[in-house]
Amino acid sequence: MARIGLNNFRYAIATIDSTTGVVSYGGAKKPAKAINFTLAPTVAEASLYADDDRAEYDSRVTGGAVTMGIDREDPTTMCDVLGHTKTSAGEEIDSTEDIAPYVGVGRVTNLMVDGVPKFRGTVISLVKFSEPEENDNTRGESIEFQTSTLSGQMIIPPNKKWRQRQIFDTHAEAISYIEGKLGSSATL
Repeated sequence: MARIGLNNFRYAIATIDSTTGVVSYGGAKKPAKAINFTLAPTVAEASLYADDDRAEYDSRVTGGAVTMGIDREDPTTMCDVLGHTKTSAGEEIDSTEDIAPYVGVGRVTNLMVDGVPKFRGTVISLVKFSEPEENDNTRGESIEFQTSTLSGQMIIPPNKKWRQRQIFDTHAEAISYIEGKLGSSATL
């Protein structure tokens, strides 16, 4: 199975019930267009050696780093995922008191399986983004597009289900899957 494309980022503000640990979402929103996506899981490993040989081995995901390359910094999205304020006049206000919320993040990956196009919808249950780095360059003799990257940490939810994904025959089914997982009535 070869991955041959990326599109349709979605995000939703997540709420974790402090009593039950259930994660619920505030409804899927579409941010800027997708350029790239990286998930680098952090894996904890342990080995037990006995009689001069490895007798047991275990590994499990404990978190990870997430980066999303986007084609523009939409003010609503940036305020949503970073906890900033947007005034009615459209001004963005960033404060040292802002707290980024947990968000669920979804994407569609185009696949090729034995010569047949397929589409995988994937949702990362909990991500907390941090303030992006800003790099701007002056225009020179050639045109160079500059884009933004959101970076954050993947958090393992109380139920331990950190990623959900499914392969579909159509693009529309994959989008519907991620929107359903991040919908206002969705819970983990």
